Amino acid sequence: MLQASLVAASLCAATAHAAVIDFDATSVAQLSHTNLPSPLNVVNVYHGTSYVEDGFELSSSLVGTPFHSLFVPDDHNVLYRPAADSYAMAATALATVTLTSVDHSAFNVTSIDLAKLLKGPLALDGSVTFYGTKAGTSTPVVQKFDYTGSWTTFLFNANFTGLSSLSWTQGALSRYEFDNINVTAAVPEAQTWAMLLAGLGMLGWMARRKRA
Repeated sequence: MLQASLVAASLCAATAHAAVIDFDATSVAQLSHTNLPSPLNVVNVYHGTSYVEDGFELSSSLVGTPFHSLFVPDDHNVLYRPAADSYAMAATALATVTLTSVDHSAFNVTSIDLAKLLKGPLALDGSVTFYGTKAGTSTPVVQKFDYTGSWTTFLFNANFTGLSSLSWTQGALSRYEFDNINVTAAVPEAQTWAMLLAGLGMLGWMARRKRA
């Protein structure tokens, strides 16, 4: 029983890891591709209603619609702003995007990159509000960021920890892309660390007793 508890606590402690959801080419390949021939390839995108990378899932509220709920402009697309590195993702107008952990564990989010989706002088600056739901409660934490045509890294405040989900909605007139979402697994609760320390102490006591 002691050994089982110790192993469980050790596993919980070891699962705290950091990830950057940066829409790398390998992960983007899970999406469908419009792949129109030239000259129509200027509007090509990878698209789908959900996307998984590094143990986290992005999903769209527009499941079951004919629109590109979540999409990543490909290398030939000239309408949308290119990512600062690799690819970046956007969503259909008015779609709500939700980020969760694949295994439904709590997580923290520290930063995200944002920029206007469309190129050109007619593209509008705008703002986006993020809603984080704390694990075990329905009370949201809220933070708003104002984006422009340049890729900018925005930092979430200290309230965005221990989340079960993070959601945000794409604008109708002013639209944006997002990239490089920095997330970490939530730190194990105090009782988990207490179990681990108690187990280590007990094993040490048992080892000393055997030597005696």
